[in-house]
Amino acid sequence: MAERAVGVGSDLAGADDLRQLALSRPRDALARARVVLSGRPDPRQALIAHQAAGIVLRDTGDVEAGVRELRAALRLARRLAAVDREADVLASLGTALVQSGRTAAGLAAYDRAVQMAEGVLLGRVLHRRGVVFRLLGSYPAALEDLRRAVALLEPAGDVLWAARALNSRGLVYLSLGSPRRADSDFAAAELLFTRTSQELEPVHTVLNRGVAAFQAGDLPAALAFADTAAARYRPLNVPTPALSQLRCDVLRTAGLAGDALREVNAAVTEIERINGRRTLRMELLLTAAQCALAAGQPTEAVERARAAARFASAQRSAWWQAQTGLALVQA
Repeated sequence: MAERAVGVGSDLAGADDLRQLALSRPRDALARARVVLSGRPDPRQALIAHQAAGIVLRDTGDVEAGVRELRAALRLARRLAAVDREADVLASLGTALVQSGRTAAGLAAYDRAVQMAEGVLLGRVLHRRGVVFRLLGSYPAALEDLRRAVALLEPAGDVLWAARALNSRGLVYLSLGSPRRADSDFAAAELLFTRTSQELEPVHTVLNRGVAAFQAGDLPAALAFADTAAARYRPLNVPTPALSQLRCDVLRTAGLAGDALREVNAAVTEIERINGRRTLRMELLLTAAQCALAAGQPTEAVERARAAARFASAQRSAWWQAQTGLALVQA
């Protein structure tokens, strides 16, 4: 994406560029958003700057700070009586609330956004709610939302969001144990992303293809995808706990349980340091419990499983409660 200053006097198109930058070069987007907000932006520019900052903080660092920024954006959208903007911000906020453990409030925000949106915007909102349903283990609901999203976005020529929806649907197929269908969606998403200016999201599809290869039993391919993703993540300077989780899974499967435990423990420490997404922290803790058990360290396995179970209970997800409960019983 071309370098472009966004500050006092920037037009709305520039502000829209800032929102897209939040998912392409998040650190740059956060810096630019702060420049906008330190000046005297008009309400529309301030709305998008708050939303961009909220998305970056939600996805790469302090989820609670992200919630605060997104609530500020929501207040501005309502002040402007901008229905489309309000629906879009509600979806961003809904994800942040779920990630912070406030599942009921997050899903309520999404329900309101779905009611308000139509057309392409509805497809985008359905995609994001589908992502949340997947995080909560509600896979049939996730698949339904994402299928609807793809059906709305692809014919409309919304390449970027169609790519996102395909990538997310692939993750649901992974969760349902269909790695070949998942890889097909990831490959299609990666191809679409090459037609956009996004830098971060295409790397996610590479990592996800590694997860699909691992699930299909192809460990060399999984490690190759992981190495490629690591090299492409590095210049973007973003946390990569999901990459650590894939490496941990491969190491554990290869019989290197001790190495796997060190890898996932480092990822848990990092995500706790940055106060990152609770849903991902829960998944990492569950993986740590499984690795500790495989490494012959049942006391640590119990501690990690209990911590994961607490997060699952707070999320009110039957799927994750079952998974973490099983890990605790095994430990």
